[in-house]
Amino acid sequence: MRTSMHQPQGELSEVLYGIGFMSTLDEPWPPPQPHLNRFPAMVYCSLSLILDGAIAMAAEEGGTRALSGLLVSGPRTRPVTSLSLAPVRSLSAIFYPDAFALLTGIAPVRLQDRDEPAAGWLDADWEAWPRALADLDEAAQTAWIEAWIAARWRERRAGWDAALGRSLRRIASHEGVAETARTLGVGERQVQRRYRERIGVTPAQARRLQRMNEAVYALRDPAAPKETLAALAAELGYADQAHMARELRELAGLPPSRLEESIASDRDYWAYRL
Repeated sequence: MRTSMHQPQGELSEVLYGIGFMSTLDEPWPPPQPHLNRFPAMVYCSLSLILDGAIAMAAEEGGTRALSGLLVSGPRTRPVTSLSLAPVRSLSAIFYPDAFALLTGIAPVRLQDRDEPAAGWLDADWEAWPRALADLDEAAQTAWIEAWIAARWRERRAGWDAALGRSLRRIASHEGVAETARTLGVGERQVQRRYRERIGVTPAQARRLQRMNEAVYALRDPAAPKETLAALAAELGYADQAHMARELRELAGLPPSRLEESIASDRDYWAYRL
């Protein structure tokens, strides 16, 4: 399996958290165990292109449904698992939800906890992605995606709520809704409304999700100074280690000690390593 993450710089960092790549084309098929893909809850929206293979997701009516091609996803309030149905090569552009809403015209809450074929959700311009990206290598795919998004972001950036965007990117370290409201210079009721409209979740939910993301980053980073889980919980603003363990179990699927082990050694958790 090959995985990598490219993190945009400059103006594009207002739009994209990153562009992730995954391929299992170099592995024998079928695998000895079903190839699962585990993803944490997250505040982001994403546009994913399955270039080879197909995946199965749980269907609302029960059972599973196969997905391929260009897929669009909204913020996740819980972890999710998919099943690879064949060797897979894919890429995902991971958007901050406020920028995604401005670029697509889709309120993130409409896609909350959903993974859908892009047709019917996105306008015809986005149909260029599969045709343009299918035969490129990762470097060329990255350059094409960045250029494509940058051109559209320049057209729409004037409508971006920069203060709201900055608050979302800092919210993991905030004390809560009251501090977010002070940062934005509005009342708590208004900040609740703006987050639901532009982000798709409440400020409290966004803080939980972003703080969980910070915890996962700390657990997966081999270069980070090692510290006790209690110290990490205090650093991230959890009430205590037990509070952090409960939230990671709910939002990432495992408590911190097991999650750290799985990120390091379990192929199903590849997305947590990006």
